[in-house]
Order: sequence, then structure tokens, then C-alpha cells
Amino acid sequence: GNSMEFKFDNMEQELDNLINLENNVINVSNYQFIEPVGMAILKALILDENVNIENYGFTKSYMDTLFNKEYDSSKSYIPIENIVYGSIDKNTKHIVNFLLKHKDFQSLSVEDRKDLYEYLYYMLSELLNNALTHSFSSIGAVVAGQYFSNLKKIQLCVVDRGVGFLANIKRQYNVITESEAILKAIEKGVSCPPPKPYSSSLNNAGYGLFILTEIIRHTKGRLKIISNDGLVYIDENGLLHSTDNISVNWKGSIVVFEFYEKNINFSKNDFFRIYIYQDNEDTEDIFI
Repeated sequence: GNSMEFKFDNMEQELDNLINLENNVINVSNYQFIEPVGMAILKALILDENVNIENYGFTKSYMDTLFNKEYDSSKSYIPIENIVYGSIDKNTKHIVNFLLKHKDFQSLSVEDRKDLYEYLYYMLSELLNNALTHSFSSIGAVVAGQYFSNLKKIQLCVVDRGVGFLANIKRQYNVITESEAILKAIEKGVSCPPPKPYSSSLNNAGYGLFILTEIIRHTKGRLKIISNDGLVYIDENGLLHSTDNISVNWKGSIVVFEFYEKNINFSKNDFFRIYIYQDNEDTEDIFI
């Protein structure tokens, strides 16, 4: 393709250019700008398909920094993490703390920083739980993120090469397409529980993706979920878009969200009380 960027807005179109690869080579010389979601997708292909990248061009130093672990704390992006197994809790803490090192967040009040940490921790651990527990991804999960200080925006994404949403959701629900499965998974109280009814870091089994979408909606962020050939998108106005047969056949799932600290109006606990458990008489039992 001849587009110059690989980012949240055009990721499904760019996937097309990547997947119809010849000779397992990705030519990235046309890209002048690649957002974390693009980097995570490239990394997942490299890990899963023995893809080689050539003709780095403009993006070489950025990609080198992301793909190699030497991290420069003056930069706003985190090194790409490939999480194969082990503690979701430990990995999530590590990644969120990396993002919060930026000077913009250092200057927040202790309380506001704690709120931001708890929201990001919740959202990322939920996505890692999905990617590592349900997907049977041969490469585990690839995580990338960045804080765009000019836009005051955090982008975080989790990419896997597993079975996608439909394979899991159709065991319990009557869904036929990937996008129907994604839409079902983000309904309240749906997502398929992991083998243990409550995993240690997540005491809200079945609510996870619903809560993530609610957080994004109430903070005017954006969310995209791709599962194989299905796509669901929540835009900055909270509107839901879905489509199937995005022409590329990606294998597995890609979840990416954009989040604005300035739009957090409640502590995470208050947010849960107001938006998540508001229709539940036994709030006290569930709410921890």
C-alpha cells in the first residue's frame, strides 16, 4: 500500500496490506508514522509467522526502540511486551507504571494518579486475561502503548494470534459471525468465564469487556476490537459500529483503546457504583 501511516484510524485497511504478503516480507518503507497498535500487529506477525521486516525508512529508530528493550524514559512510549504466561497482575502493574512515568502524570495529585492507575490497570488486566485465558494464542499476547502528550491521550493495545471471539462465545450463545460474538462479549454479564470462576486479579468475572466499554464511553475515548474478520468500533461519541468481512483475515484478536485522563470524573470505585452496579440490589455483595 502507499499510505503513510499505520494507526488506530486505518488499522483494518493497513492489515490488508500486511496480510497479503509475498515471501513473508513486510515492507514498511512507506510508513512515516506507526502507532503502538501498528507496532503490536507487526510484532505479532514477526513472532507468529517468521515475517521479516525490511526497508525501515523513517520509522527505523522508533521501531528499534520498541522492538528492543533498551527503553529511554524520556520517550512517551513503552517497549513492546510479549507476555506468554505468568502473572497477569505483575505484567499489568509493570506496563501501567511505565505509562505513568510521563511528566504530565507526575504532576497529577496523588488521588488523580491513583484513579488513572486503577482505570488503566483494570482495562489492561481484563484484556490480558482474555488474550491469555481464552484464546489459545501460540504467541501469548503482545502489548504496546503510548502517551501522546500533545493530545493528552493514552493508546494501549493487546494483540493475540488465538481463536478469536466467535469460537468462545458461540459455546454459550447463539452467534454466527465474529462481530456478533464481539457485540455479545461486551454485553453486561456475558463474557465466558475462565476455568476458575474468579481469577485473583478480577473479581468481576463476566463483566470485564462491558466495563471496559463503559469506561471508554464515559471518558469519551475510543475502542476498536478486531476478531478474525469481524470489527467492532466505539467512537468518541459512544456510538457503536460493527462490520464483518473486513477483507483481511486476521487470525486472532486485536483490542486497542484510546483513553483521556482529563475525562475521568469519578474514582474507579465510584464509577463502578454509578455505572456498573446501578441496577443491582445486592451491590454490597458483588462490590469489593
